[in-house]
Amino acid sequence: MEIPDRVQIIPFGYERARVIEPINRLKADQVILLRQYEGTDHEAPFQADVVEELEANDRIKVEQRRCDIFSLEDSLRAIKKAISDCGDDDEVYVNLATGSKLTAIAGMYACQATGATPFYVGSEFRGAEGHLEPPTEPLVESVGNIQEIPRFNLDLPSEEQQQILAYVADRDHVTKKELIRYAEDQSLPFIAETEAKTDEGKYRLLETHIIDPLEEDGYVDITKSGREKHVVVTDRGQDLLDIAPYSD
Repeated sequence: MEIPDRVQIIPFGYERARVIEPINRLKADQVILLRQYEGTDHEAPFQADVVEELEANDRIKVEQRRCDIFSLEDSLRAIKKAISDCGDDDEVYVNLATGSKLTAIAGMYACQATGATPFYVGSEFRGAEGHLEPPTEPLVESVGNIQEIPRFNLDLPSEEQQQILAYVADRDHVTKKELIRYAEDQSLPFIAETEAKTDEGKYRLLETHIIDPLEEDGYVDITKSGREKHVVVTDRGQDLLDIAPYSD
C-alpha cells in the first residue's frame, strides 16, 4: 500500500528560516523548490546552503524546478503543475511566504483551483538578547520593475460559458459554426432549451449567451481570417482557466 506524502511547494527567494522551519515542523516528505530561471537567478550563498542542507536530509525528497517568480502567470502555471504532479492522496501545501509577492498571489490562486493548502510563515526580528525588535534598516533598498497584475471578478462566467471557453482554449481558434455544433453535441442549455431551428437563430443565441459576455469580460477575441471569423482565447481568458479550470 502506497503511503501518501506530505509535499511542500516552495517558491524560493532570499529566505532561509521560513523555508527550513515549516519543512521540519510540518514533517514534509517531499519538497519542490521553485527557483528563478537560470541566468536571472542571482543565487545568494545562503540559498546554496539551504539546498545543500535539504538534500543532505535522507528523509526528504528534494526537487528543484525553474520558473519566473516575478511573473504571476508563469508562477501560477509552475505552482499548478507542481500540485498536479503530486499523488491524489498526497497532502500538498504551498508556502506563500518565501518567494515574491507575485508567487504568494499565484499560490493562493493555484490552491483555490486545486484544493491544495496554502500557508503563510510570519517573520520575526530579534535582538542579541532574543527580544522581539523592529529591523533597524529597510528590508528593501531599491525598486525594480513595476507591473500590473490581472484582476478577476468574483462572479465567474456561467458554467456553459466556462465550458465553451475551455473548448476554445484547447484549440488555436474555432469558428462560430464549430461552437454551435459543439454546443449541440454537448446539449448546452442555450441551444438545447430553445426552439430556434434556423442557423441564424442559433448564431444569435451563441452570440447573446456566450460570445458577447465572454468578449465583454476580455476572455475571448474575435479575429478575421479571410472570410471566416475565429474565436480565440485571450491571455486573460487563459489566466481564468488556470485559476478556475473547467471540469465537467
